[in-house]
Amino acid sequence: MKKLGICVCYQHRNYGSQLQSYATTVELKRRGIDFEIIRYKKKITPALLAKSLPRLFNPVFISDRVLVRYQKKLKLLMHPQLKQDNNIRNSCLAKFSKEHFTSLSPMYYGYDELCKASEKYDAVMVGSDQLWAPGGITSNFYNLMFVPDDKTKISYAASFGVSQIENKYHSLYNKFLSRMDFISVRENSGKKLVESLSNKMAEVVVDPVLLLDRDDWDREIPDKKLYNEPYIFAYFLGKSTEYRNAVTEFAKKKGLKIVTSHHMDSYNKADENFGDYAPFDVGPAEFVNLIRNAEYIFTDSFHGSVFSMLYKKQFLVFNRYSDKSISSKNSRIDSFCSNYGLSDRRFDGNIDAVENNIDFDTVHKKVENHRAESLAFLDRALADFN
Repeated sequence: MKKLGICVCYQHRNYGSQLQSYATTVELKRRGIDFEIIRYKKKITPALLAKSLPRLFNPVFISDRVLVRYQKKLKLLMHPQLKQDNNIRNSCLAKFSKEHFTSLSPMYYGYDELCKASEKYDAVMVGSDQLWAPGGITSNFYNLMFVPDDKTKISYAASFGVSQIENKYHSLYNKFLSRMDFISVRENSGKKLVESLSNKMAEVVVDPVLLLDRDDWDREIPDKKLYNEPYIFAYFLGKSTEYRNAVTEFAKKKGLKIVTSHHMDSYNKADENFGDYAPFDVGPAEFVNLIRNAEYIFTDSFHGSVFSMLYKKQFLVFNRYSDKSISSKNSRIDSFCSNYGLSDRRFDGNIDAVENNIDFDTVHKKVENHRAESLAFLDRALADFN
């Protein structure tokens, strides 16, 4: 039987990463495909260190990874209670990962071992999330450069995370994109990037969580009410006090409690004293249920927006980044709202716009059509596994 290797962020301490990775595995199981998640750990060698040096001069890598990790570690040292709370959340994410991702490869240590192991796969597919972002593209894992030339290489809903690539990376992107056999991306901007950086064509497909419809998610994650009183779910990853104040005023007008998640990416001063309930014992399943049972959703999260739409919630989407930011990832929200007719869900300063009517029948019809096109892409890309 043919075997598929997949490269996905199944262990990231992030609700969206785990849920989209899980949705990918659900779809592959429905197709009866023998697959496993490829696990890889780098060996620290002088050659690897030398290769990694250019990343220290990459502003996106510095702002997105180095500074965020450093700041989070520093804040955890300064706030012992936050460290304890953070560990509770991480244990919930780890539990979901352990229970839901069981088709795993052996751990491949070092790039040579990874390259050798890749020969056993008939095809390798890289999943969604911002896996083609400039900050990490030189690792040669998520760009599938470790896969032999004669093996089928597929991307499903890959994301660049940004809408522009610096000139100095163009040759690198051209090299790996030109090796791909089937390319699909998550954002409209990603399609433009693929086609400008290579001689390849790309399709815009649904995020993996939308390969499953509402009924599918109800089966995969059973409904469980976490609060018995009506509430607003405010899920903010950014640092805007303005957004939180607007939600607080709206909640007062409506007489509703606010459920939120504090300090998701790092310590966030704006989270202090925000919301009525801020549980830390929330894994991906609880995250879905908080959305599923909320009266209103306010979020700057891509997957928070996607699940709000899926469950037909009154919601508003906020920009987490300034469009001028070098690390802006607003393009995924742009595509989501544009493709499904949800541009009026963007927060424009009027918090009461959350109550404006949403034509969910039309929205979901667009999603269904896009899902059908995305499944057809997988039919073609995985035809040899039928």
